[in-house]
Amino acid sequence: MAIKVISYFSYKGGAGRSTLAYNTIPLLARNHLCPTKEAPVVLVDMDIDSCGMSYLLDVENSAIKEDACVQYVLREGCNSSRTEKISDHATLGKLIPVGNKLGYPINEAILFLPAKDVKNVDTDGGSNYSDANSPFLRGLRSFIDVCEEYNVPAVIFDSAVGNQATANVANQLADVVVCCMRPTTQFVDGTARFLESLDSDSGSPWGGGQKKIVLVPNVVPQERVIIDNQSYPEYAVARMGIRLRHILANRDEDDDIIYNTEMLDVNAFGIPAVKSFMWREGQLATQAELNENEQLVLERYKKLAAIIDSL
Repeated sequence: MAIKVISYFSYKGGAGRSTLAYNTIPLLARNHLCPTKEAPVVLVDMDIDSCGMSYLLDVENSAIKEDACVQYVLREGCNSSRTEKISDHATLGKLIPVGNKLGYPINEAILFLPAKDVKNVDTDGGSNYSDANSPFLRGLRSFIDVCEEYNVPAVIFDSAVGNQATANVANQLADVVVCCMRPTTQFVDGTARFLESLDSDSGSPWGGGQKKIVLVPNVVPQERVIIDNQSYPEYAVARMGIRLRHILANRDEDDDIIYNTEMLDVNAFGIPAVKSFMWREGQLATQAELNENEQLVLERYKKLAAIIDSL
């Protein structure tokens, strides 16, 4: 089976992207990918400026090896020398086992390539805010190629935001991009304009080739309020649906991008906000007791994991 490359992306920071990944990856692993110690899922923190996934997995910066962080792989690529066991590989053997932290019974079945905090990537004049991202692309592609040699079922990126180089290379190499946004005007319109740019004649920052994008409203408030005589969340749900479906209606017929809108269902709209996450991000799949709000959110996480697996 061919390797699946998945990227969690948001156009703006603050969309809850890393928390969304943190909660759906355990469900992907347990219910769909079924990784093993010999063929693990590989998770990569591409957000070198914020390192959200590294924080959520409680990876101490001092514990991250200089030659086993995403900055090193982007700059130097991945050692291609094959070993009998993945644990003996020069690069993959240094990844951090995090299966247990993600609620999976086999710790080594999910490996993590972290981002080293406060460490930019400098190569051939490139940085995370320049267009010179081709060295990053080569480095990351070599990493995926080596993962495929070891029958890794999936490489999963927690992408950077917007048009940063590390976001572009992750999303260029991904088969499936989980594009999340809050249901507010700045998130929806900003995301919509960015997605429209992927279909521009000037060329997409995500490159060519077929790509499947799952549109996911995230951190959706459940309390009803009246603003300017409009009832929310109903008005926001309707407006968001219209704005995003406008992209689908006006896209180039020859475009290789396929949008999945199942999470825009008005009767089960996106991922509801989790009240406790406003104070401390958690992982619902591993919690012993869930309240009504958390149970609803867990079901939506399961729905999203199933969508990602089906694409």
